[in-house]
Amino acid sequence: MQAQQQTQVQKTAEAVTSKEGQPTLLANPVNRLFSHDDRAEFYTGGERMSLQMRQIQRVRELQESNDNLQRQVQRNEKELLLAEDPLTILAENEHCNIMIARNTGEILNIYTQNEKRLKRIMELEAENINLSQDMSDTQGKFITCHEMSQRTKIAAEFFVSKAQFEKNLAEIRELNLQ
Repeated sequence: MQAQQQTQVQKTAEAVTSKEGQPTLLANPVNRLFSHDDRAEFYTGGERMSLQMRQIQRVRELQESNDNLQRQVQRNEKELLLAEDPLTILAENEHCNIMIARNTGEILNIYTQNEKRLKRIMELEAENINLSQDMSDTQGKFITCHEMSQRTKIAAEFFVSKAQFEKNLAEIRELNLQ
């Protein structure tokens, strides 16, 4: 999802020249970063399906905080027209926007860390599938081999594969607990 956002932002960025003639990068506001399907999945919680309970709770807290900050900004903008000291209200709005940006960054970090975790789990599971096949092949070789030195070598290969398999399982368990 983050890669999709980055490519959308990159597509909307334009190179222009400043008054001094130096090239600069202007990012145009993007009205639509996601397709309708992506948005529907996000709002129905599809994005959170792979998050762990602790992460879901933190994302909800941050989103709730952002909602409250957005409401505060809207209230402040209404009060701004009638305020005696508009600079204080503008400063409060700026603070709210900074907090929204920080919370949003933390949410994106949670999703990024979760994607890394899931990718690592998939890598370990794929490796375990290969190791399982190797162990099965090695057992077959062991059974058909009658030379003692070869049997020792084959048994060593089997137990090395089995140790790696178990190490991967332990790492998967650890990743599922994070």
